[in-house]
Amino acid sequence: MKRKFKRIWLVLWLNLAAIIALYIALAFYYSEGFPCCCWINGVYCTGKSVETVNKELLAKHGYEGVNVIDAGGAELYISAESVDFNADYTESLDSFIELRNSFLWGYNLFQNLIVKVEPRVSLNEDKLLGFVNDWEIFSDIGSNDVYIEKGDNGYILINGITDVPNKEKIVNTVYHCMLHLEDTADLGATEGCYTEVEATEQQRATIDLFDKVKELQTCGITYDIGGELISFGPSVASDWFVTADEVDEYLNQETSSTDPASGLFIIDRAVRTFPSEEEMYTLNGFVCDVNGSPILSEKKIYDTLNNIARSHSTKSLIERYRQTHEGSILVKKGSKGDGSLYDVNGEFNYLIDKYVSGDISAEESRPLSYYDSVVSYDAASELGDTYIEVNMSEQLLSYYVNGELNMQMPVVTGNINRGRGTPAGLFNVYNKRYHTYLRGTDYVSYVNYWLGVNKGVGIHDATWRTQEEFGGDTFKRNGSHGCINCPLESVEQLWNVAEVGTPVILYY
Repeated sequence: MKRKFKRIWLVLWLNLAAIIALYIALAFYYSEGFPCCCWINGVYCTGKSVETVNKELLAKHGYEGVNVIDAGGAELYISAESVDFNADYTESLDSFIELRNSFLWGYNLFQNLIVKVEPRVSLNEDKLLGFVNDWEIFSDIGSNDVYIEKGDNGYILINGITDVPNKEKIVNTVYHCMLHLEDTADLGATEGCYTEVEATEQQRATIDLFDKVKELQTCGITYDIGGELISFGPSVASDWFVTADEVDEYLNQETSSTDPASGLFIIDRAVRTFPSEEEMYTLNGFVCDVNGSPILSEKKIYDTLNNIARSHSTKSLIERYRQTHEGSILVKKGSKGDGSLYDVNGEFNYLIDKYVSGDISAEESRPLSYYDSVVSYDAASELGDTYIEVNMSEQLLSYYVNGELNMQMPVVTGNINRGRGTPAGLFNVYNKRYHTYLRGTDYVSYVNYWLGVNKGVGIHDATWRTQEEFGGDTFKRNGSHGCINCPLESVEQLWNVAEVGTPVILYY
């Protein structure tokens, strides 16, 4: 019995000794590298070399540059590449390995070792100074003037007296931000970047006006149209102010039942008509009411929305898809003549409500509202790169193969003035017929080539038409019953190459 217990104790002691030996061996192993279960700046490091971890950290935490924001609203972007920026974690990683107690590796099995290290950063200070020297905020130092100027990102305040930029402090601030991989340097929030000088009454009035201008041009709405983001920030909203050279135009502008924006303005968070000459004045080129509130033109806001709607028609979205091979395409499905996609009036009212409520600066991403009948298609999956496109506003059929234009032909589509417009939408060729008759309630027509597209609507030759009838505005006065009429020789070529199942997009 005693022998049995001795053997058990011997086995236990031998196992314990083996475990201790293994633990010590692993401790010595980890003393030359990263310890067990070690995470550094979000990268798992155990078993990897310093060189490998350094590369992974640089890839994960890549630094692109810093956006420097002046107190007056001007911005300067300095890319990391432009100032020979270089970051390296090797020194910090080596130091971590040297100072770490490798015998604590067992503790990490139960609680991961999570560490944060800083890279060693270097950059070319002379190049950084050159970028700052050329910044527009330094161009008017010593001019002893304060005025508002329009730049690429809206209106900015050029303040030659009350906020004189301290170049040395600004360079040091930007340098410090880049050393610490910060992507924004807010000079207005950094002490010492500006020298305070007492302003005159006129200069103070300009500064107060800019505060109001800045608030009104800081529109936080970004529109997502088929995957393209369009910001209505200062670069856009700054165009909506009424300026001194427009006074005569707006004094004579009347409200209109057909134009929801004509003759109306946003003044001090209220929708009003244009003030009389006695109730307004100009300052720094801005038209203000008697209370000093700058005036926004609703007509300008409406026109901005309208222009975006026109530039993002079905045609333009298809053209963008051909260039980028991505994005969505909007089509007003079932439309028989009207290709408008967006509810411009509804979106206009939304923007005006945002201004009146004071919420215009709130960040928001939203689609440009479109009508209920508008359908969004994923172009890559539903249209592909081989398809038939019929632009019914231009009366033009195009056939694309592998993204390249293969053929084009003028066409005549459904007569929109008789309610027979060809329905818009994304369809597929569902059948092909050769030498067949088309029958309707009041007609029978023989055609040589037929490609069925949507129920009774198809693409076919129309030998009863002269060549001059194809294209132009024939469809408005002498269009088809709904089909796409084509010249015989052209549609014969299409019929021979287009297969059943080929996508067909029809739009106005």
